[in-house]
Amino acid sequence: MATTMTLNGRGDRHVFSSSDDNAMMKNILATHSPDGTNIDVIPLLQIIKDIMHRSHPDANIDAIVESVIYHDFNEMFEVLALTINKVACEITCKCAGGGDTHATAIGIFNTLSNYGWDAKAVITLAAFAVNYGEFWLVAQLHKTNPLAKSLALLKQLPDVLEHRESLKTRFNVVNNLVNAMFDVTNIIIKFKELPEQYISPNTPELTIATTHIPTTVYCIIRSIVACASVLTNLIGMGHEYVIILLLLLPYAFSIT
Repeated sequence: MATTMTLNGRGDRHVFSSSDDNAMMKNILATHSPDGTNIDVIPLLQIIKDIMHRSHPDANIDAIVESVIYHDFNEMFEVLALTINKVACEITCKCAGGGDTHATAIGIFNTLSNYGWDAKAVITLAAFAVNYGEFWLVAQLHKTNPLAKSLALLKQLPDVLEHRESLKTRFNVVNNLVNAMFDVTNIIIKFKELPEQYISPNTPELTIATTHIPTTVYCIIRSIVACASVLTNLIGMGHEYVIILLLLLPYAFSIT
C-alpha cells in the first residue's frame, strides 16, 4: 500500500521518525481487540460521501445520485449511532482542549478497539461528517433561517460566515484531504473483500499489504482529527485567522 505519512506540524510533539515506527505500531496494535462482528461499511460510507458532497459550497445537488437505500441502513445505524456520536464528541472535546492529534487518534483507537480496521476508519469519518455537516448546514441557512442564525451566534461564527464566499477555495484544502481519506479507505475495504479462493493468505504481497493497514488507518484517523481541529477552532475566530489555519492544514498532516 503506497500510503505515506507526512508530519510537519511544528507544534505537534509526536513527529515520528523511522526509529519511532515500531513503538507507534505497538501502541496502535495494543488497542486492537476485534470482537468478530462483521460490519458492512459501504452504506455508511455512501451516506458520509453524500453529507460531504452536500456540505461543499459549490455542490451541484441535482447531480447527486440517491444510491443509498436508507431503510436498509436503519438497523446498522441503530447499532453504530452511539459509537459515532461518542467519537464525534471525543474529537470535538480533544480539539477544543488543545490536545495533539496523535493522542486524540490513539484515544479514538481505544474507543473503537472492538471494530475491524476498515470500520475504525469509516466510523471516524462518520463522526467527522456529523460535525462538518452541522457546520455547513448552519453556514448555508444562517441568513434565511432564524434557528441557524441563532446557532451561528452561539458558536460565534458570524465573521467567518460573512466571508464564506472568500473562504470557499480555502475550504477546498479540507475537501481535498477528505477525498484522499475516502480513496484510501475504499482501497482498504476492497482489499478486505478480495476473494480468498483466489489469493492465498500466505502470499508475500498480501502479507506485506496487510501489515500496512494499521498504519494507514492511523494516517486516516489522524488526518480526520487535523481537519476537525480547523472546524473546532473556528469558534470566535476572525476570517483572517481561519485562512491561516486552512493554509497550514496540508503542512500539518497529509495523505499522499
